[in-house]
Amino acid sequence: MPNPYVPECGVIVWLDFNPVLGHEQGGRRPALVLSPSSYNGKTGLMICCPMTTKKKGYPFEVVLSENPDSVVLSDQITTVDWTQRHCDFKGRITTNQLADVRDNISLLISLPN
Repeated sequence: MPNPYVPECGVIVWLDFNPVLGHEQGGRRPALVLSPSSYNGKTGLMICCPMTTKKKGYPFEVVLSENPDSVVLSDQITTVDWTQRHCDFKGRITTNQLADVRDNISLLISLPN
């Protein structure tokens, strides 16, 4: 039976990122969804950024919480097939946090504000 849940922009989901290559984030970990549910539901794909608890102070990390640390790796934007990566709802971020991630991505790929 298909999973009726469709991820939406601004939510955090658990995903299985394996297999990976090189410096990509791997394993079962949270990710921030960036694409709208209309796209995600229609295509089975999802644009997202992986998250980690290993904060390193990189300029493209967006801190969501401290103690324990939780950061969005906004420079590792990726598209995944969420239907095949065991996607489960974890939580939601604030509008300001989502804006910070989007600002970082805009800087990274030189999009005008």
